[in-house]
Amino acid sequence: MTKKHFHIYYLKKLTNVKLFCCLFLFSIISISNAQIARGIIGYLKENKVDSFYKNDTLNIYEIRKTTNFLTDINQTTFRKDTIPKRKKAFVRHIKHLSEKLEYDYFNQNTRNNLQEEFINELILLEASLKNKTKTNANPNLSFIKKVSMVLNTFTSKQRLKIKVPKKINPIDSIVESPYWHQPTPNKPIYKQFAFLAKQKNIKHRKNLVILFKNLSLSGSAPKINTYDLDLDNEWALKWGDEVHTDIVGSRIFAALGYDVDHPYYYEKEKLTLVFDDFSTVQNVEELITNLSSIYNIDLNPFLHNHGIITEAMCIENKKLIPFKGKRFAQFKKCAVEARPDRVKRIGSFIPDLNNNRTELSAALLAHQFIGNWDTREENTLLSTVHDGNRNYRTSAVFSDLGTGLGIHNSYLPPDFKVGLINKLPWEAVKKRKHKIIFTNSINATLSPYKNATYEELHWMAKRISLIDSKALKKIIKKAHWPDPISKLYFHKLASRRASILNAFNIDDPNPISFDKKLTIEKKGIKIIENGKLLINYKPNKNPESFYNKKGRLRNYGN
Repeated sequence: MTKKHFHIYYLKKLTNVKLFCCLFLFSIISISNAQIARGIIGYLKENKVDSFYKNDTLNIYEIRKTTNFLTDINQTTFRKDTIPKRKKAFVRHIKHLSEKLEYDYFNQNTRNNLQEEFINELILLEASLKNKTKTNANPNLSFIKKVSMVLNTFTSKQRLKIKVPKKINPIDSIVESPYWHQPTPNKPIYKQFAFLAKQKNIKHRKNLVILFKNLSLSGSAPKINTYDLDLDNEWALKWGDEVHTDIVGSRIFAALGYDVDHPYYYEKEKLTLVFDDFSTVQNVEELITNLSSIYNIDLNPFLHNHGIITEAMCIENKKLIPFKGKRFAQFKKCAVEARPDRVKRIGSFIPDLNNNRTELSAALLAHQFIGNWDTREENTLLSTVHDGNRNYRTSAVFSDLGTGLGIHNSYLPPDFKVGLINKLPWEAVKKRKHKIIFTNSINATLSPYKNATYEELHWMAKRISLIDSKALKKIIKKAHWPDPISKLYFHKLASRRASILNAFNIDDPNPISFDKKLTIEKKGIKIIENGKLLINYKPNKNPESFYNKKGRLRNYGN
């Protein structure tokens, strides 16, 4: 999305009268959301597992009907909307599921748990593909949806108060599913992110060379699409306020057992963007012009070096040899997000909702822990993952987890900023009058969060308690914040973790010390005092700023 498509834009010229009218529309929006939810649930009832059986034997007609929709490239539309291209790996995945069910059918095997698992996977994949078809047909958020997001931001903290029951029935364990995975035994939880990356064949290198592919038109944070040198895998290259926060948010979610996107931080000569003969953008000047047009962002403050690849550069980095004489660019700071060939994204995994999935409801507390604001359905992605050796699995990915760790929303004038350390409260939750109260607003209250129970959040709180001091430090280190900012984030996240455990009456198995009065002074200049950042820290090196509130819609103040 361009700036003008960003959801806050439509509030730019709202008068107080119009805003009042929007508040009046809240009940209408709620009714609309309820109707959508009923539609989803109705869809699932029509496709429930029982319909795939006749007297405890498989209904081959239903199996083939679903399989054909998912794999038949000649079926190009669904309800007049164009179905996205089905990737080869996705089709192979469906065929493997179908073959297993066909084998059971011809051998007259009766209903069993393994069959139901395969059928549930087919139902989920079908629902997600249909969701993606609908989303692609209407890529821009409607005015009602945008207003709903604003109202959710204003009201979510009031509406999402969780009552503490008199009698608590703790959830001890959850069976692994596409939505949640038990972290690998005998491996520190902070390594779970790397473990997931290895399964997807993501090859993260200390020095990365990437090729320009095309411009991106999605989201509000400036980004482009690029190729890895193997030309099979891709990377999304990003700049701005999420280059640190996305890295921390994704690694914390991975440590808690969720599948995530895989962002990595780079600076200066560590990443080189090459413009080759096939690039639609041929040099950094054209890139700057295009990003300014799409996102209204000036890339110049983020630029470290650019020009023509020289022989000296090739001697220092042999991967540049094939591109000697081509144009390149390097940046003060940026992030790349992996788009591995082994992973095929489909659509949201929310259409599969049974409204009683503990692992999804519990994610509400994980969002609160990192202060994530953008909880829309669009940031839940179903994917099919090829693990190698013709083995495929379905996995639910929590995407775009960088919109947190201190956010500022401005509506007049419109703007949005994340990673503002002073905006991140010291507590994630509070307990008042037998209710759990959240300190972070969210812009969409999905059904799992709306229906979350105390016991489900209690289960997540126990998962959060497993993040010890070492794990938290390791995760924060990957973000490469400047040292004073990094230390303050450590203390704040440790405090937020403690607030969660206190609110849910959990004895801390790994206590982490923190100081709300943290003060850091360097060369006679106080940088942090009483737990608050006092200055715009090294603005030349950090053009997005951790202090100034001007964000992506106002060019970070540049």
